[in-house]
Amino acid sequence: MTLSELLCELRSSGLSVAAHQVHYAVQAGYLPRPAMDGSGRYRFAASDLSACRKHFKNPPKPGRKKQPA
Repeated sequence: MTLSELLCELRSSGLSVAAHQVHYAVQAGYLPRPAMDGSGRYRFAASDLSACRKHFKNPPKPGRKKQPA
């Protein structure tokens, strides 16, 4: 599934997600990197969709992570 199809699925489940949020989550390591097709675009699988739903239902808090004492 393409990025636009992924966004439609997320929006149909009630999550307001933009394309840049998905790209940032992948680059920051919050989501696993999906496979790429020949043109360099992401091809999302069903497992990627479930990971996106889980991540965007409870996104991490902004700011630096607390360091262990």
